[in-house]
Amino acid sequence: MGEASRPKATIVVPVYNSARSIQRCLDSLLAQSERSIQVVCVNDGSTDDSLNVLRQIAQADDRVLVIDQENAGVSCARNAGIDVAEGETVFFVDADDYIDAQTVERVLHAMESADAEAAVFGGVCEPADAAPKRVQQLMSPKAGAFGARDPQLLFHSNAQPYACRAAFSRELLNREGIRFAPGLALGEDVVFQFAAYALARKTVVMPDKFYHYVMESESATHEFNSAEARAKKLDSHMRMLEEVLEDWAAYGLLDLCPGELITWFLDLIVFDLARLDADGFHRVAARVNMDLTTFLGTVWADMPAKGAVRRVAHKLVAATSGVSMADATLFYLSTRGLKACLELFIYSRALPPAATRLLK
Repeated sequence: MGEASRPKATIVVPVYNSARSIQRCLDSLLAQSERSIQVVCVNDGSTDDSLNVLRQIAQADDRVLVIDQENAGVSCARNAGIDVAEGETVFFVDADDYIDAQTVERVLHAMESADAEAAVFGGVCEPADAAPKRVQQLMSPKAGAFGARDPQLLFHSNAQPYACRAAFSRELLNREGIRFAPGLALGEDVVFQFAAYALARKTVVMPDKFYHYVMESESATHEFNSAEARAKKLDSHMRMLEEVLEDWAAYGLLDLCPGELITWFLDLIVFDLARLDADGFHRVAARVNMDLTTFLGTVWADMPAKGAVRRVAHKLVAATSGVSMADATLFYLSTRGLKACLELFIYSRALPPAATRLLK
């Protein structure tokens, strides 16, 4: 396809058993005020009628491209979409969700005006009362612009990594070889955006809430406080950290903000650490210490700025006593404040799975 006929944007939609929701999603994409778009739908081995629905929509609108592949997971589906993207800018939308009609036009305008290679924007959860305040906060970024390798974007701007609330220059993704990590069940977009945010020459943050994240009402409660669920979550967070460390080592980013990276990671796991028995704590502590020592050196536990964070880090190094609930609470008080700490206890009892994914 010649440059003159290339679409301005490609929107990648991974699809798995989404026959009931995909029409609404694609209706929102095909109704964009910016008409010069390509919509790449990657059917990831759906066993329902998703593929037939996609083919019917593609037959009616030639801006839609359907890729059918065996089930390989959302990361591989998104990567397949990136690989065939023709638009100058790449967006991601999940098949259960939808976006406002002005999204592409306004994001492209913001990126062009700021000469940015990436953009982050806000979103809303539906229904709104299913989302804890922490999620609502993370979906509400403040306007700003950030240069390459700016830790403020990763850790302090409410622009934490959610692939579906961002857009990226295709040239950036291909120049740096940025792709989603296959095989991760949790945090695949975190790994992706920890690379993209750091390597984009400039990122613009928009407070506009363009994205509609639909939280399935039938998900009811999620027993993620069970020992088995905590073990799975800890393993997923460890794999996510390992992917980020490997990526940052490859890109030469490990000296960017190691203390803040460690604080961010321990923030994800500290309350689960406090609930582990002695054997479980020793196993996790050994893995954390090995990973962080390998990439950041033996003094990694002294790198965080806050004393409560260093205390937890040193307990992981020593592995002689576990992290107590008091340690975890002091950690949260120092990093998030009293209000956020109380909200965690209130909302963490029985969140919908969709909300827990947003809180990763």
